[in-house]
Amino acid sequence: MEPSRRQELLRMAHEKESLAATFEALAQRLGVTFSDIPTSQGQSRGYWKGPAADRYIQHARQLRRELDELTESCLATARNLRRNAMLMKQQAAVETE
Repeated sequence: MEPSRRQELLRMAHEKESLAATFEALAQRLGVTFSDIPTSQGQSRGYWKGPAADRYIQHARQLRRELDELTESCLATARNLRRNAMLMKQQAAVETE
């Protein structure tokens, strides 16, 4: 393998690892940022009741589920990026031998 091809594979692997770290950091921030959103009337300490509160709670629960899905999607993407980076590094190592 010519050196430029090997260097390109290693560069792309590094970029994928960097992007994976970004996805993991974003997934972590999603959980922390929205962890204080009340999803039950008990969390509102009884000061907000009625139909509007019920609608809010339903919406907040839906958002929580969607955020959980987004978090898992970010983590899955990070895992895939890391796996691809590892394969690229292996390819670069094998082809230089």
